[in-house]
Amino acid sequence: MLKERKIAKKKKNLRNGNVYRQNSYGCKKALMIESYQWEGSEKKVMKKLYYLIRMTFQTKFAYIKAFWFNIFGTAVSILIYYFLWKYVFQSRDELNGFTAVEITTYVIISRLLSSQFSGGINREFSEWVQKGNIVVELLRPVPLVFTLFGKRVGEFLFFILFKGIPVSILATFILGGTGPDGAANFALFLVSVFISIGLMFWIEVMVGLISFFTLNSYGIGYTKTALMSILSGGIVPLFLFPEGVAKVLDYMPFAGMVSVPVHIYLGKYTAAEAFSFIGLQIIWVALLGIGVMAFYRFAIKKVVVQGG
Repeated sequence: MLKERKIAKKKKNLRNGNVYRQNSYGCKKALMIESYQWEGSEKKVMKKLYYLIRMTFQTKFAYIKAFWFNIFGTAVSILIYYFLWKYVFQSRDELNGFTAVEITTYVIISRLLSSQFSGGINREFSEWVQKGNIVVELLRPVPLVFTLFGKRVGEFLFFILFKGIPVSILATFILGGTGPDGAANFALFLVSVFISIGLMFWIEVMVGLISFFTLNSYGIGYTKTALMSILSGGIVPLFLFPEGVAKVLDYMPFAGMVSVPVHIYLGKYTAAEAFSFIGLQIIWVALLGIGVMAFYRFAIKKVVVQGG
């Protein structure tokens, strides 16, 4: 009778979305069962998101010295690229429709946006798997993907408030950049930048999921940073690539993280082109989300916790 009650209780918990771990000495593999049936009103969801963002801010403030070094590194990067492009424009007035002032602005914004690539939630995700904390995260009453999204939004808002806005204003004033090409362009630029959070989020989740198989994502994390910096236009504008390659890259999700927002900001797209590229960003967010969630459901069954 007691055994039957235990079985019935276990089935009830599984229906409610609870997570069980089957583990024994000599066996590192853990079986995770997670349900996405997460009950709660929109108000409760937003409250949970608020606390995740707040927790991320508190974590960032706890390591504020590291953040200051990060800002310093980005500022040095902007200066290096500024002087390189300044040398290029000594012998010409414009390059592919860009003036020296516009290229300066491109350098400032692109280096700031691409500075996010070196971090990301994939690093923390990998540490959870490596240290075994992924079990705790899966047992929480909040879906793992939602937790990661809340942390990513928190990181982005912290970046915008304490790095993006101050550094861009200061660099534009000192180096002689230019402002947005009109209020409409600036509004579309903000929309494009906020949509790019989704693109970065899904790519970072995918990189983090690979750690379920490798138990470490440092190598692929550095590869992710390099590829995203190059393919997004964060290092050099995409128009410097061969024409055929540049056209392909313009329609890839990476361009939506740097190249598309900056081009909109500088007024290099017509209104129709700007809306079409923003629409393409949204499509890529949806496609990446579908693909990564399918990979997530597969990878979650392959969890290996080191240390038993």
